[in-house]
Order: sequence, then C-alpha cells, then structure tokens
Amino acid sequence: MTATAVLGAFLRRDLAISLSYKVGFALRLASSLFSLALFFYLSQLVDRSGGADEELSRGYFAFVVVGIALLGVAQTGLTSLGQRFRQEQMTGTFEALMSTPAAPSLLILSSAAYDMIRAAVEGVVFVLLGVAFFGLRLASDPVAILVALFAASVSMVFFVALGVAVAAFTVVFKQTTALLGMVTSGFALLGGVYFPVRVLPEPLRTVSDILPFTWALKALRDALILGETNVEALVILVAAALVSFPLALGLFGLAMRRARKTATLAQY
Repeated sequence: MTATAVLGAFLRRDLAISLSYKVGFALRLASSLFSLALFFYLSQLVDRSGGADEELSRGYFAFVVVGIALLGVAQTGLTSLGQRFRQEQMTGTFEALMSTPAAPSLLILSSAAYDMIRAAVEGVVFVLLGVAFFGLRLASDPVAILVALFAASVSMVFFVALGVAVAAFTVVFKQTTALLGMVTSGFALLGGVYFPVRVLPEPLRTVSDILPFTWALKALRDALILGETNVEALVILVAAALVSFPLALGLFGLAMRRARKTATLAQY
C-alpha cells in the first residue's frame, strides 16, 4: 500500500466522521464569534492604556487574534494524535492498526493529517471572521501574506512533531491529559498569546525565548501586523521543525518497541 493510499484512506475516514456531526461545525463557528467579540470589546479597554510594542501598533485586537489562531493549531497538533490513539486503545483497534503493513510513522502522520488541515482552515476562518465582523486590519502586502503562510506551514510541522511525541507518551503511559494541559497553558502564558512577552519577569522571558512557539507567533505577527519579514524568527522556526520532526518519530518508534516488548500495546 502506497503512502498516498494510506493518507487518502485516513482523510476519507476522518472527513466522513466529521460530516456525520454537522452541528459541531456550527457550534465551533459560533464559539469563534463569541471569542472574537470578547477580545474585541476587551481591546477597546486595552488600547486606551497605550503600549510601546510594535506588535500592538494595529491594536490589541489584531495582536490577540493572531495569537489565538496559532494557539488553536498548536493545541490540535498536541492533542489530536494522543486522543486518537487513546481512543483506538480503548476500542481495541490500536494493535490491529499498528500491525498493518504500513510503517508506523506513516500511520501516525496520516492520523494527524485531517485534524491539522481542519485546524489550519479554522485558524484562517477565525482571522477572516475578525476581518468581516469586527473590522480587523492586517497587512495586505502579498509578500507579507506569503511569509505568514510559510511561517504557519512550518509551525504546523513543529506542532505535529510535538503531537507525535505526545502520542509516544500515550503509548507508554496511557494518560496524557495533565501533560497536554500543562504544555498548552505554557504556550499561552510564555508564548505571548494574550499579552506581550515583555511584561513577563526576566526568568520567564528567557524561557519564552527558548520556545519555538514564541518565534512562530512572532514571525506571524510581524508578517500580518507589521507587514515585515522576521528572518531570525523564520530561521529558528525552520531549525526547530527540522530537528524536532525526526526526533519525535524516533521517540515514537522507541515507544512502540517498548510497548510490544512489555505486551502493553493494547492496554489502556
């Protein structure tokens, strides 16, 4: 079975499942509008207080919308694979899935494909809703948009790598809820999603500078808000994706071998 056939099978399956729950789409759309309304009116208060950050030059609303959109994609990358594999374990199909001729790395990446595509589309829709309903102003320069798309694409590779690492943790330790909550909250706090990183104490700013998520968000904001290309942020982001992806796949392979050796692959 070719890689394209495996990927196509997973995409068709996941799309069919999603289409069977049509109300979910409407609820997610309504939730996006409520969230945008919340931060739009909050921005009316925050903008009056002023600020020296370049990223806030188009207002707090633009700042936070870009942050929330990227955090949503990151959260999907982190949670999707672990949740899917946990579900497969609980329904007793995980061992059968991993016993197919396809390589485990192909199976795990195919499992993430639909959710990541959906998260990316929802992130774009979230931003467009801000533009359509709340007058969100972003850079319209074609180069800036291309840079933003490139930064978002590389970010997704990094988020998938994190998701693969979480899936490896799920295979071995089964429970990942606490880990996912900690990582997602850490991104929101230290990555500058809701407020500029400069307001953090010095030790936390140092940690923030280490996180690739921080640089991904900076690259996106510089492109979409300032219309600039942050080469440093892009280089760091690409390096993080190139390093983390094979490491995560290797970690997943180790987790699978350990689970098979200890006969715990199907346990949940």
